[in-house]
Amino acid sequence: MRSWWVIFFILICYFCYEQGLAGRNKEFAKLDHQYLNLLNEKEKALALQENLRLQINSQSDPEWVELVLMKGLGLVPEGQIKVLFTDQKELLERMNH
Repeated sequence: MRSWWVIFFILICYFCYEQGLAGRNKEFAKLDHQYLNLLNEKEKALALQENLRLQINSQSDPEWVELVLMKGLGLVPEGQIKVLFTDQKELLERMNH
């Protein structure tokens, strides 16, 4: 068999081809994962954008302003009582200090 080098060359080519496919599949999986992460980030950004747009459009509404003051600053409208629930351990530690 004088053409053993042809078979050897074909085997080397096949090995290189398999290595290339494995590398391509690995890169594809990596890019697919990054794509899914970007889609998730896009959905979060769009939800935030919609929330901010609604807040901007609601700034002229007095009820919205009152809600923001209550949630953000902890203010309470006149005539209402504010009740604050805390952890009992935390309350005892505050009293001992």
